[in-house]
Amino acid sequence: MRPLPGLIPILCIAFMFGSSSLTAQINSVGGFEGDLPSYWTKGGEPGGSTLAWATDDSRSMGRSLKISKDVTAEAASWVSTNVADFWSPQHLKDVDMKIGAYVKTMDVNTNPATDDEKWYISYSFYNEGGGLIGETMLPIDQSVASSAGWVADTNGVGETILPEDSWRTIIKFVGGKDASGTVWADDFVLHGRGGAWAGQNWNTAVGVPEGWIYWLPPSGGNDGRLEKGYENTVVTSEEAHSGLSSLKFDLPFDRESGDAFVGTKRFLLDGDAGGKPMSADISKLSGVVAGDVLRLSVWVKASNLVPDSAAIAPVTWAAGFTYGFFKGNGNNDGFNNVDGFPVDTQWEFPAVTEFDWTQYSLDVTVPDDPTAAALAVRLHIYARFTGTIYFDDLRVEKLDVTDVASGPNTLVPSTYELGNNYPNPFNPTTNIQFGMPTEGNVSIVVYNMLGQKVRVLLNEHRVAGRHEVVWDGHDDSGAVVGSGLYFYQLRSQDALFTKKMLLLK
Repeated sequence: MRPLPGLIPILCIAFMFGSSSLTAQINSVGGFEGDLPSYWTKGGEPGGSTLAWATDDSRSMGRSLKISKDVTAEAASWVSTNVADFWSPQHLKDVDMKIGAYVKTMDVNTNPATDDEKWYISYSFYNEGGGLIGETMLPIDQSVASSAGWVADTNGVGETILPEDSWRTIIKFVGGKDASGTVWADDFVLHGRGGAWAGQNWNTAVGVPEGWIYWLPPSGGNDGRLEKGYENTVVTSEEAHSGLSSLKFDLPFDRESGDAFVGTKRFLLDGDAGGKPMSADISKLSGVVAGDVLRLSVWVKASNLVPDSAAIAPVTWAAGFTYGFFKGNGNNDGFNNVDGFPVDTQWEFPAVTEFDWTQYSLDVTVPDDPTAAALAVRLHIYARFTGTIYFDDLRVEKLDVTDVASGPNTLVPSTYELGNNYPNPFNPTTNIQFGMPTEGNVSIVVYNMLGQKVRVLLNEHRVAGRHEVVWDGHDDSGAVVGSGLYFYQLRSQDALFTKKMLLLK
């Protein structure tokens, strides 16, 4: 399953400033100051060895795993957590998997005579009950002391075909106790040969810190390749809103089209997801319940922008939040999104070539759905965006109860709202609810997949409060439209929202 939703060919959400409500912070999702890469831990660092999340050499994203060692009392190792995660809750049986990593060596011991003298990468696969299915060992080339550059270290055709699904996949990068020298590893690989789907391993490049995941072209990186300018995505000390680091996208003007994100792992809304234990690297959004309003905010700095591009392609030349509510946060929960999520949003950048640190924010309402257990937020770069952009200090906050209109049935919402249409899918009619915190002009417009206007449902002055419109499946000329995916957009002076709906006949 491809995790990126299809591009919405119309504007989604503009950033929202100007709300006077105070907020109570419930989670600082973060900057990019972590000391360890996401999904990786130091498995062993005996005296005489040094493990580093290295910036001195990398194949992509500005970081790699590095081990430097002499002969030691025990092996030195980097060990992953479970990389069978989220969209791919298992790695699949009966698929010829290509697995491995890219490595670079310097001054290593050559021609090892024992296992303890070897450098290697290993993949271990475990079934649902925790039993070991099998392990594939990939010896790193020690025929010469130093490699000429980054070298692919992968398994052979037919070497790794699982007899049952792997629910827990662990990768190790190891220097045996009698091995010596320095080795870097980067761009870990797990995918099916010949186009077969084997499942996704996460954060195959090791460029983002604990708590973050990414999806970068061409296929999330799990084939060891990053393209379309996203190979320039790094955590950098060039700029920071706070601390020392920020996340940088540097996308050239002539790049090939393709969108991507760096986002949070899922955050539990109330510390529990169906009784499952909370992972150590998953934060808890304490006390969040249905109807609460959460403020998502992030600081952004940009340069090398092309305002004409924003005018020509306001949806695809853009950046924004994608947020979603999910039914769980465990490795093997799968995608399990709450109906209607994730939601794509897009910011309107000023018509300038650069701007300094600016906070972009979005208020979202926790859905009234008992299955909503977790939240994730992505920093989303869309397909045609070019320029240099930095992100820092992503936060999730809950609006103070004293600043939110009281009662679940209040007629005046505290923020603009656009509800999920119901029913969905629908035939022939569907209801669309929306809310306005102040009176003003508002429009609700339906678009098709090409971004063409289909029907203006509303374009008038409305008082503050909650309202509803109905679409009967006809266009502005009165003709019945065909089955398919459509988008409905709320636009006012202060907000811009878009959601999807499906007409089935």
